[in-house]
Amino acid sequence: MRIVAQPGASFATRDLRARPCGRIGGASGTLDPARLRAALGAGAQLVGDAMAIDADACRLDGAPVDTEAAWRAATARLASIEGAFAIAWRAADGALHLARDPIGHRSLYYALVDGELVFASRLRALVDAFDLPRRIDARSVAAFLSYAYVPGRRTMLDGVFEVLPGETLRFERGRGLTREMFWDLPAEAAHDADDAGLIAELRAELERTIADMLPAGEPVCASLSGGIDSSLVVAFARRLHAHPVRTFSITFGDAHRDELAWSSMVAAHCGTEHRVVELPAATIAAHLDDTIARMDKPNGDPLTVPNALLFREMAEHGRVALNGEGGDPCFGGPKNLPMLLAELYGDGNETDDDPRDARLRTYLRAHLKCFDEVQTMLAPEVYRAACPTPLERDLAPWFEDPRWSSFLGKLMAVNVRFKGGHHILPKVDALAAPFGVLPRSPLFAKAIVELAFRLPSRLKLRGSTEKYALKQAVADLLPAAILERPKSGMLVPVEGWFQNELLPLARERLLGGLARHGLFRADVLEQLVSGKMRGLRPRRGVKLWLLVTLESHLRALGC
Repeated sequence: MRIVAQPGASFATRDLRARPCGRIGGASGTLDPARLRAALGAGAQLVGDAMAIDADACRLDGAPVDTEAAWRAATARLASIEGAFAIAWRAADGALHLARDPIGHRSLYYALVDGELVFASRLRALVDAFDLPRRIDARSVAAFLSYAYVPGRRTMLDGVFEVLPGETLRFERGRGLTREMFWDLPAEAAHDADDAGLIAELRAELERTIADMLPAGEPVCASLSGGIDSSLVVAFARRLHAHPVRTFSITFGDAHRDELAWSSMVAAHCGTEHRVVELPAATIAAHLDDTIARMDKPNGDPLTVPNALLFREMAEHGRVALNGEGGDPCFGGPKNLPMLLAELYGDGNETDDDPRDARLRTYLRAHLKCFDEVQTMLAPEVYRAACPTPLERDLAPWFEDPRWSSFLGKLMAVNVRFKGGHHILPKVDALAAPFGVLPRSPLFAKAIVELAFRLPSRLKLRGSTEKYALKQAVADLLPAAILERPKSGMLVPVEGWFQNELLPLARERLLGGLARHGLFRADVLEQLVSGKMRGLRPRRGVKLWLLVTLESHLRALGC
């Protein structure tokens, strides 16, 4: 079945359907959180005598954690909980505690106001409810241009911060704020393990994890690209679930390349109820601001609006939506190859005087965004404020951490934490929420991540075969063509759109919107809009999408 998505109701500030758990928030001391309840929307939970719990599919020792009594008992064992959660509670001594799940499936934001802690699971609600200053954080702008997201604790607003995955915060009046990691990424295991035994263990853990994520007594939805990650999730779901499995794929129309041949092959092989959602440029433009407004930190991935509209369609057919996110970061996906090649041969850009950080710069260049152009794009005074130390130095602790001795292990660690916890999972959660959908990402489950760190590099990348262990673990579930196909990825046709349908939008947002913030050099914005750019591959569409996204995000925050 093919569905052409049309513009519909706005979801920028209101949920079109409610989830079982609403968003959470609160304040310490005497600050009044009443406005926060309204800002968080229907079902909001404010911490008080009762805990505030935003959680989904959580289990401890195999048993559901789904009541306040169970959560109270589980606060002493947060590192052992599987599932998505952001929680807050007051201890017997009056201290306020916040915690976020280890991988980052849910989010929390906080700030200090007049010596008190305020927090919420939606950044905009926090800012609006407590009238927080809307000062743009210059370093976050530079990071966004380089990654297409903002990794780490910073947000786009100075003084407003993100709770890290696997972190607890404790606030007590007179003693202030303390932070502690209750879970952290594990070290690489010794590489003398039995390969066949590890692959069998991976197979069993995938089956258990996906079974635990299937909703009882109802259909389940799943995104399906036809790549190995989404395909294996669908194959397990179809095998394990007694109710319909409804799969969804995206196309941008017959004029644009897509992966429908592959996704249709998997849907037919597994016997799912399959739907193809076609997304015209006009529908993308109509819901751009809605989509960006739902995300607490800016996300320059061109798939954000398509992701949101796919959840809108899924909401008509099921309450839970599975996805294949996590396969690349955890199991040696192809996005590691540019880094591995550069490690051997260099990336052709290292002409400066500090070779210590060559690896870090290559990592940022591999994102194919604007890392090498940050200084020429930003206004001089903004660049000086943004980069008193080089942006790549923020990566140094990850690449120097002795827990990961192999280069692939280092890449896995930074990708799980940065791309997983600060990019992919917050995006998936934020964009599913307005439609009442519960997104579940089995390949980013804590148990799967922990097992992935135990796999030696040879089981992630064997010769030219990526994700070797993952493919071996599911070889009997999928057609050989799916196991053997190279990853292509969904290409959003932003280059073509910004030459045609979306060019007026880009002109308005860059020259009339973004320019007023004084963040960028005016001539750079004008060159981007006019198309008068230098170089063989100027990647104009990618850069325009980044900046249009940034303008929309700042607009949503009221900057």
